[in-house]
Amino acid sequence: MMSYLVIGLCIFLLLTVIIISIKPISMGIEARRDLKENLADKEDINEDIIDQDKSKLLNNDLSISGEIVKLNKLRKEGVLSEEEYIKAKNKLLD
Repeated sequence: MMSYLVIGLCIFLLLTVIIISIKPISMGIEARRDLKENLADKEDINEDIIDQDKSKLLNNDLSISGEIVKLNKLRKEGVLSEEEYIKAKNKLLD
């Protein structure tokens, strides 16, 4: 009789521990899932920022080349000397 009581008490304690531990385990699983989703969102944002930076650099390169074309036109018209043209061009490229 005593052994049945001990076995019953052990089973009761085991079930109690399982029931109590289910909530923290499910919270941990949910937190891990949220973390993965947040990391994926950050990667998307980082890719968007990189794309914007690339387009800014491309536009900047186009504007620099446009400025050099304008300087060359001024040099050909005689508004700028060869030395002034070279200085202005080097300043744009640096």
